[in-house]
Amino acid sequence: MSTFVKNTSPSLAKRIEKEITNEAVKEDKAVKHALKELAHIEKKDNKASKNTDHAQKALEKAERKEESTLHALQKQNKKHDDAASLARRRTLEADNAYAQEEKVHRLLERKKAEVEAAIRNKDEHERERVKRLEEAAGLNFISASTTLDQPPNAQAEKGPDPRQLH
Repeated sequence: MSTFVKNTSPSLAKRIEKEITNEAVKEDKAVKHALKELAHIEKKDNKASKNTDHAQKALEKAERKEESTLHALQKQNKKHDDAASLARRRTLEADNAYAQEEKVHRLLERKKAEVEAAIRNKDEHERERVKRLEEAAGLNFISASTTLDQPPNAQAEKGPDPRQLH
């Protein structure tokens, strides 16, 4: 608002001086207000920067925790997989042992049947031999120690009677 006035009256000079003073006061107030706003915004900026730093640290901490949890999960999954693999292997071993037991049991039963048949054949043949010996010797009696169920050399056999093993 500066105007050049040709009239230099004292009242006019006072009024111009007052206007200039008012302008200076207004500018001072505007600058002070702008400085206050600047300081307030700088505080907000510092606080936002601190919040960003805090959030970044929290994020890094959460990522480390997630990574360690993932590692622990992978470790537990490996333990589980190992345990499941061991269980499958033990199941196969048990199945194989059971099959082997069944095979041996069948072999045992077959061998028992063979031994029983061999004993029956031996007893039958023994009776036939005794009968032929008696016929050849002309003997018609059987000694008290010899019976049809027990061959004459039964007393001399060592070990248990295989017929009584089952």
